[in-house]
Amino acid sequence: MKPFKYLPKALQTLLLANAVVFIIAFLGRGLEVDLGAGYGSLTDYINYYGAFMPRVPLELWRYVTYMFIHFDFMHFFFNMLMLWMFGSEVAEWMGSRHFVSMYFFCGIFAALFSFFMCILGLTNNPIIGASGALMGVFVAYYKFFPDRVILMFFVIPMRIKNAMWVMIALDILFANSGDMIAHFAHLGGVVAGFLYMAIYQNGPKVLYHSPLSAIFRLFSGNPEKYNRDRSSGSRSSSRRSDEPEILEGEVFYVDEQKRMDEILKKVEREGLQSLSESERDFLLKAGDKLRRRRGGF
Repeated sequence: MKPFKYLPKALQTLLLANAVVFIIAFLGRGLEVDLGAGYGSLTDYINYYGAFMPRVPLELWRYVTYMFIHFDFMHFFFNMLMLWMFGSEVAEWMGSRHFVSMYFFCGIFAALFSFFMCILGLTNNPIIGASGALMGVFVAYYKFFPDRVILMFFVIPMRIKNAMWVMIALDILFANSGDMIAHFAHLGGVVAGFLYMAIYQNGPKVLYHSPLSAIFRLFSGNPEKYNRDRSSGSRSSSRRSDEPEILEGEVFYVDEQKRMDEILKKVEREGLQSLSESERDFLLKAGDKLRRRRGGF
């Protein structure tokens, strides 16, 4: 796990927002407030107005607020631990804009999925917690790093491409067990994660005219990427005017530091996958130069 200060800012914000709500709910247990239908603690107030209630689907704010509510410490701790561990690399790989977009899309979709399960009579329980959105992060991690080995249940070594399906199977198996875990929200987050990643990785080849493409145009630094066929928007084989000039294996710029800052900002916005081959080469060579200057290896 990376130290907090080195995490992408989007991930820092999500972790802090969850922590603030948890602390307020924890400290508010002894603070009495008017709930409208009677008096209760501030914690009750947060639950009463913030949790997602499948029976009141038109209270739209709940589709977002429920993701930030945790009352039990272990629920909060493990959700944030997983978000920290897996979200760090996912946010760096796809960029903060897409990470935030995917996170909220998966969380909202998870609530909608639970609502449809409620219509079918399979669940009617209030939902709180970041698990639905977190399952979308797991899907992205599975897509980016399928052969990474994780400790399933902190004990069993397993490749993420296998662990992902074990988690899905467990949610299906225990969906109606009455264990007070929002398994349907988890499954909704998984479906949303696969949907988002399909469009992210394949562009307009999947759901070309889908309303979801509007989300990609909004959060992408290159909106046209999701408005046209990828083949027509692919990189030209010829060198662009803004690409580096390579002379005898070295990269030369008038202001290398400025160029590096521009590339790093692009990574923050759009992720590592957005870099051209020349930009990747420049970062590698610049890193080597810095290490040589500092006497590193």
